Amino acid sequence: MTAPGPSPLVSVIIPAYNAAGYLEDTVDSVLRQTYPHVQAVIVDDGSTDETPGVAARLAARDPRVQVVRQENRGLPGARNTGIRHAAGEYLVFLDADDLIAPDKVERQLGYLLAHPGTDLVYSDYLMVSETLFPLSYERTRKRLPLREAYRYTNVFPVMAALLRTSLARRVGGFDASLHACEDWDFWLRCERAGRFAYLPGQVCVYRQHGTQMHRRYAFMWANITRMADKNFGRGTRAYRSVLGAFCWWQFRLHREGQPRWAWLRDAQTRGVLLRFLWVLRDPREMWFIVRSYRRGM
Repeated sequence: MTAPGPSPLVSVIIPAYNAAGYLEDTVDSVLRQTYPHVQAVIVDDGSTDETPGVAARLAARDPRVQVVRQENRGLPGARNTGIRHAAGEYLVFLDADDLIAPDKVERQLGYLLAHPGTDLVYSDYLMVSETLFPLSYERTRKRLPLREAYRYTNVFPVMAALLRTSLARRVGGFDASLHACEDWDFWLRCERAGRFAYLPGQVCVYRQHGTQMHRRYAFMWANITRMADKNFGRGTRAYRSVLGAFCWWQFRLHREGQPRWAWLRDAQTRGVLLRFLWVLRDPREMWFIVRSYRRGM
């Protein structure tokens, strides 16, 4: 790792699995930063498409690009490999289909350098479609205190933050046994071990796909229950809040695009709502979640 100084190195970790169509734009968003002292660590996670060739060309074009190849270990395993290979004092996690704003590193690093007691800074992001059509501007600052907000939602995506490498290593990186919610789990452990701060303004672009993981309800339920059990303890109020908020979010997703009461005829949507009622069993907490999703946490 580089020694602390006025221009410390920032390592941007990019896990890539079959991402040939997006990878060049993603890496270019790193190399075009207004802050030049960046390292792009591409972790090719056993890709079977043209990703290895794209990564090799990018590395040959710019010495700031490093490529690490491994057998497929999944997203958390690839990020952990990136943490091990990071030479920078600071880290950014960037998925291979997303983008960061040109001044992201300059702005967020500047904040951490000015506030040495802070370990991680996070900001807002733009949600876009696969073709980069803007969908929504997402403010990551919540009405609730951060620790309480984490009982209801994963407050920000990985690319919205910049953190000290020492913090990521101190908490042991990502939990490779989780196949979803691994970022939520990671932030919870980081928040307990370090100090977070919010810096207003958009710093990244988060691409949503039609096959996004959040639509796979059973898969997500299995992982979110494990994550909540691990961090809050099964049966606790915080545990029920995490699961209840997830159920309400899924209910809203299932209901999207349907006539007002059409969801009553859909067994899966009814099942999600019943699970929401069963998990919480507290009218005050139910109302708080419903109201918070309308107004923002």
